[in-house]
Amino acid sequence: MNLEMDSAPMVSDQDEEQKPAPWSRSKKYGIFSLLLFVTLILVLLIGSEVEKANVRAASSTLYFYETPAVCGVDSTNKAVVTHVNASEASRMGDLVAHCGDCGFCSNYNDINIYNETKETLTKTSTNCATKAFLGGSDAVFDCFKEDVGFTDGCNDCWTENVMCDMKKCVFTCLKMILTGQRNNGGDGELNDCLLCDEKLCGPAFIECAGANRRRSGIVSDIGRDDLNEICTSVDEGWR
Repeated sequence: MNLEMDSAPMVSDQDEEQKPAPWSRSKKYGIFSLLLFVTLILVLLIGSEVEKANVRAASSTLYFYETPAVCGVDSTNKAVVTHVNASEASRMGDLVAHCGDCGFCSNYNDINIYNETKETLTKTSTNCATKAFLGGSDAVFDCFKEDVGFTDGCNDCWTENVMCDMKKCVFTCLKMILTGQRNNGGDGELNDCLLCDEKLCGPAFIECAGANRRRSGIVSDIGRDDLNEICTSVDEGWR
């Protein structure tokens, strides 16, 4: 009598297909983070090179400091008027507050702030500029108002300047913050962020503010061409 017995096929370890272990969630997250980091770095580098090209193509801003025009203040220290030169201001009985045309920062409060914060304003304004990433122009305005104290008109000029930098210099300035660049390099040249701001956003700022530190005869923590850019016509007695 034949007995039929069902038996399972014998499979050796060698015959069994070796399946790779699935990636763990942490490994996937690590690879994704690395790819994201590399992508962001590439965007930062490419963006900053594009902005540098725009800076190289931009005109010099030296003409803002070569103009013979001055902003005069009357004896009450309230009314300001642009004069064709310092001699005309003197003839009219006005004191020279700063070189160049008057603007929204051409007043005692704002120019006095320039003088009192000449070693710290650059750092404070950089900190206020970072508020734009999450809070936009309103957050920047509030930061300047609280941490600096400009008049509202002057505050608007500084805020608009930051928002201009966000459009035209954002990659260059982010690179500056991340790499900890000083205001000036070893050769005295401006760092890339300050140069971008000077060339691409500086003209609009000067038109709005009228007074900046150089035009007010104030030497700040940013190295400049003192001989050609620092105003020497300011009447010290006006403030």
